[in-house]
Amino acid sequence: MKDFQITQTMDVWRPKSGTPAVLVRWLMTEWCNYRCPYCPQTHDRRAPKDGGMTAHAFDNFPLERWLDAFDRHFNNSRLSLVLTGGEPMVDRKNMLAFLNHMSSKARVECIRIDTNAWWKPEQFADLDTSKIILMCTFHPSQIDEELFIQRIESFLRAGFKIGMINYVMNVSNIQTFKERSKRFADLGVILHPNPLWGQGGSYAPADLALMRAVLPEHDYNLRSGRENPKGKLCNFPAIAYEMNYTGWIAPGCLYDRSGSFFAESLPAASADAAPCPFESCVCLDKYSFMVGTDRNVSTNPLHEYSKALWKQREELSRADLQTSRA
Repeated sequence: MKDFQITQTMDVWRPKSGTPAVLVRWLMTEWCNYRCPYCPQTHDRRAPKDGGMTAHAFDNFPLERWLDAFDRHFNNSRLSLVLTGGEPMVDRKNMLAFLNHMSSKARVECIRIDTNAWWKPEQFADLDTSKIILMCTFHPSQIDEELFIQRIESFLRAGFKIGMINYVMNVSNIQTFKERSKRFADLGVILHPNPLWGQGGSYAPADLALMRAVLPEHDYNLRSGRENPKGKLCNFPAIAYEMNYTGWIAPGCLYDRSGSFFAESLPAASADAAPCPFESCVCLDKYSFMVGTDRNVSTNPLHEYSKALWKQREELSRADLQTSRA
């Protein structure tokens, strides 16, 4: 064991006595019904990929084979699953069957779905939502604001939990962030500013100040590139796997240990926290497991992040109120 303190986070994910928990971040598709100008993905369901694969997991291998692999590999683990894309919910038939199968397993504790919220809840009326949390991204260039809000309201009425509304901070969206943030807060949902750093985004000082004010310090520093994570110890490789729509899988960010999800066994995860190999990390699912962050105290990291965003908003509101009274 390395000479760093075991945090509360690792007590949850790697308890000394009890069943360990594993997070699987699955880029299951690049197929999407939107074509956002800032998105680099291929979008097409049948887009050719390496090895004769396509852009959607259930086209590359039958649903049953994926389910068998999940059951086999994680039979002795608690599981937290992140489904991202692309738009995972476009394939309604297979997604309904997949989600209900996974939800029925006692060992599966959380299923997060990253979605643009284009779909109607009644299309998934038979879905067990008890373990599901949504991260809904609002793309104003692709959907009318009123229609998007109506869809969010319909999700809430149907019993879906929404961790946050992800809001890409491109030039046109920044100007309306404050107004839209209040509107979503009135619905009981936090609006999250997602900077376009990975796409070479640049921001005016006032825009940076806005994002610094509404994001927790650790998140702003990583997302803005103010903090270089390389060499810093992170528990993500010890508790998580990254996988794509071809079945390629690796423990955390240790891509040199990659293998196939359909092999007899998975690549070995790191035994302890490992030094970050990259100069930049803007992914919540990864940097939130850095040693010392100690925020993921449940197997629902999005819920924990949502709580941090709400706390930041409340502190900002108190500060504004004190300033107005001064």
